[in-house]
Amino acid sequence: MGCRRRNRKKKCDEARPECLRCKTLGLRCEWPTAGDLVDRRCASTRTRRSVSPQEHLEPKTAGLEVTSAHRALLDPRISLFSASTTHQVLKQDLKPVISRHFMDIYYGLLILPNCHPEYYWGWIKEIQELMVQHESLQYSVLANAASHIHFIDDSSTMQELALTYYSQALRGLSELLVKASQVENHNGLLMTVMLLYLHGCLGRGTYTDIPRHVDAAIRILTLRLLESPKGISRPFDRLAVESVLYQIFLATTGSWSNPTEIEDRFDTKFWTQAEQLLSRSTLFPDRSISYNSPVLGIPFALFKLALSIKTLYQNPVGPDTQTLEEYKAELEYWECALLCDRDVDAIGGDEEPNCAPQIYKDAAFLYILNASMLLEQLMQGHHAPGPPRAHDVESWQVGKAREILKLHRNDGHWARCYIGNWPIYTLGFFMSTPEDIDLVRNELRRRWNCMQFGQIGRFATDLENTWAKRGYGN
Repeated sequence: MGCRRRNRKKKCDEARPECLRCKTLGLRCEWPTAGDLVDRRCASTRTRRSVSPQEHLEPKTAGLEVTSAHRALLDPRISLFSASTTHQVLKQDLKPVISRHFMDIYYGLLILPNCHPEYYWGWIKEIQELMVQHESLQYSVLANAASHIHFIDDSSTMQELALTYYSQALRGLSELLVKASQVENHNGLLMTVMLLYLHGCLGRGTYTDIPRHVDAAIRILTLRLLESPKGISRPFDRLAVESVLYQIFLATTGSWSNPTEIEDRFDTKFWTQAEQLLSRSTLFPDRSISYNSPVLGIPFALFKLALSIKTLYQNPVGPDTQTLEEYKAELEYWECALLCDRDVDAIGGDEEPNCAPQIYKDAAFLYILNASMLLEQLMQGHHAPGPPRAHDVESWQVGKAREILKLHRNDGHWARCYIGNWPIYTLGFFMSTPEDIDLVRNELRRRWNCMQFGQIGRFATDLENTWAKRGYGN
């Protein structure tokens, strides 16, 4: 996930006369220019329709609608609106278009912008190669891309295709599990599972399937890495571990208003072991955390702290004094960094800063602010299964959060960086004035327009419903 736009001409494997990717997708093979190979992860993205997330939360009844950008990719002989075009033929004809959307647009939103380019290019190249061999991976790619096009183009047919592809990916995965030996070394299998839980998180219709896919990824990574004395030596392995940890964080934090929507509890042993594995597996020494981190981007301890305090807040039993004091002591270090405006990540001596450092820093600060307000309310005796209460509008935490959102309200790079989605969503529950609520509402709308992830739509809807119940209105 990240802030970038990709040119339609992609780096190929240099096979002649056609590269593997183009041959697989039935596309004309065009050799890239030098300019095409430049890493443009912080370049501006194309302007999309400005649509409220709530408009996408109800099923649409319209037929297939494809934007001019997608229509330009189609073979001119294909008539999308012909009454005689069967659903099966339509599915087949659209595969190259949908696959290209994944490669050119969707994939760029899954990797953070400041990480080493090997994370980006290494994973996309391996996906392209393994898609040829494994239908499960091919259909999981198609499911994610079709779901994303559905949100962009308002197409009910694309949503139907996404769920069809998802089902086909599951069938292919079952067949692959029967045939595969040493599943821990099977990247095609692991990538399929990862894309299936991403579909649940970022798409629509398979959210409750996330735990079983995450559990499958945990089992594979445990066999591959955690039961081996060696650390991480390959970029994709680190990417996979971080991706699973982030998905555990998102699935466990879930919805503030429906905390039991996903009831599965993930393996806490894996969380601890993976954290230790990442700490001793720096692939690019003397570089920043963000340069070494393709998915998490900020100190892992902040995700852990936010998750722990949220779980404590929504525990009906309530916290004990000793636990509160332990979290307070840990949080004081991070609050000091925030109040002193100190970087939580040091840039390496020969590392060139780009658009990302301030984005990462302020995203980390939002995690700290949310944890601080939650803990403060816990210390005051407030805890409930539902969302947190509105916080004092004059508090230093709300003031700092307001300052961060105002600083980035015209920053497209910030709006396309997904690690800010959850803390901004959580921040909305602490807001109570019309001005502060509008800051959060407008921020989520911008993020929707830049990323168009189902996750953002769920967050926005939950906040709007909560604000309405509290009498704040629109």
